[in-house]
Amino acid sequence: MTHNLYLVYSRPPEGVSPQDFNRWYAAHAQENIESTGFVSAQRYEVREVEGSDEVGPDFHLALYEYAGDMSVWRKDLTARIQSKDIVLPEWFPQIEFKSWRCRPEGGRLTPETH
Repeated sequence: MTHNLYLVYSRPPEGVSPQDFNRWYAAHAQENIESTGFVSAQRYEVREVEGSDEVGPDFHLALYEYAGDMSVWRKDLTARIQSKDIVLPEWFPQIEFKSWRCRPEGGRLTPETH
């Protein structure tokens, strides 16, 4: 089965420390992948690079791998939030988010020389 990716870039809101944001997001990512269709999640600290120099502010990236149609886990997540199975912090609406749905194009590439 082909797995799709859902990428979520975010930045914590003003007044929320990186430590508090990371602590919350680690638990939140685990809550998310308990929904039907998710396969895995991995979190990253992201920083733009020009040449070999890091520039700009740090961002947070959550990379979710899922199987099937995105609407399945979106519907499940929405229901879990509405039922209070997942409780979001009061500062959640202030998080700066951007997200992308990614579907594989072609097969996975690996080095031919190994």
